[in-house]
Amino acid sequence: MRHTTFIPNFHQNAFSGWRHVTRKTAIPLLCTILTVSLLGSTTTSIVSAEDLKATRIGWSSIKITESGFDFGGETFLAGAPTDDGWLDWYLVDGQLTPSLSGHLHLNDVRDLCARMRMDYYVGGRLWTTKTGGQVCAPDDTHHEWNVSLEDYTSNKIDEVRVSIEKLTATKDWTIVGSQRQKLVPVRDKVKITEDGFDFGGQTFVGSGPTNSGEVIWTWGGGQVSPRLTGTLHINNAATACARIRIEYFREDDTSLADKFGGKVCAPDNRHHHWDVDLEPYSDGKLAYIKISLQTLGADDTWR
Repeated sequence: MRHTTFIPNFHQNAFSGWRHVTRKTAIPLLCTILTVSLLGSTTTSIVSAEDLKATRIGWSSIKITESGFDFGGETFLAGAPTDDGWLDWYLVDGQLTPSLSGHLHLNDVRDLCARMRMDYYVGGRLWTTKTGGQVCAPDDTHHEWNVSLEDYTSNKIDEVRVSIEKLTATKDWTIVGSQRQKLVPVRDKVKITEDGFDFGGQTFVGSGPTNSGEVIWTWGGGQVSPRLTGTLHINNAATACARIRIEYFREDDTSLADKFGGKVCAPDNRHHHWDVDLEPYSDGKLAYIKISLQTLGADDTWR
């Protein structure tokens, strides 16, 4: 059996899919492991660097640039931050917690004050608003402050608007710039290749699929839902039967569920393929899944 470790590229665009995988995959949406095994082989999970009680299920870059008021990374050149700040989404016991980190910059705005604001939305409707602490520029030079906000948790919210507010002469707060981010599905590519039995895309050339299948991770109502789509292939294996197995685990490796796709069998030695579309289980404490391509032995046992 062939094993390949898949390493995520955190410089990729927020919430975007990942690349090639044949057995073991780390995913950003849950910030843990999607583990794929070949023909029932076992695997050891990888411990996430995140707090085991908080699973990071998504992230996006945030940069707000307005005259004199900016939010982004720490380095500030030519009147603006050079890097982005970050909005991370954490799932804690079925509750979603958006976490904003970065730096608030005031430049050439003597005696003016500012703060960060976070508006939380449910289905496009404003749910609640939280604000950070007030900071003020004592002179016309550049000043910056570290920002770390994670003041609200809910199982309903699905979108956040991050804003910079300034304090007006009438002591009212007004928004000078903002950026809106919605929690969207994370896509993770999956390919399993073994002699005669494969899972991936539909196109099959030579001895295997040319493309990958996909796991789409979604969140709603406090539940994490992975959906597996792709094609199961049997080639040159007359009378052989196969199926997909998905095991669901918590962050501490406790098993949550074990689900199976339907049995398919090859009537002859030609290439045969079947569409796979499985979304049999959701759970608020789900941290990773293990996908196996199983075959049915002569003793009528799945392995």
